[in-house]
Amino acid sequence: MQNLTCMLTAPPSTGDIHQDCVDRVNQFRTECACLPALARWTAGEACADQEAQYDSEQNSAHAGFIANICSSGQAQDECPGWGSNAQIVSGCLQQMWNEGPPPTATCTDTCYSAHGHFINMTSTTATKVACGFYTTPAGKVWSTQNFSR
Repeated sequence: MQNLTCMLTAPPSTGDIHQDCVDRVNQFRTECACLPALARWTAGEACADQEAQYDSEQNSAHAGFIANICSSGQAQDECPGWGSNAQIVSGCLQQMWNEGPPPTATCTDTCYSAHGHFINMTSTTATKVACGFYTTPAGKVWSTQNFSR
């Protein structure tokens, strides 16, 4: 049964942060939204890592996606400046999930600004996701999640 307001403990780490991120996105999709899991888009991970680094250097979430610095897919979520990879997987992705569901089926402008991460995580057109990570010299972690068909 669908529970779009679920709160889940992150699965144990696999030792591969990119896989852990994909697993967490899929945990919400399958256990909360009753949607199929997304494939891990390994071919998109270099771009996602590059965007995370670029965005940290610009100090602006989604800067690389907007500038189209690489082939990043159709939609992006981002966790800027977190304390660790594990905090991204357990905390940031839960916060993004907590943005939903939107109040109406049609969600644009300010509605999308408030609920867009959730909308991307529950997309029925996306078939794969690539997670990217970059740790700044100051130790802050930036992570992008790129969704594609």
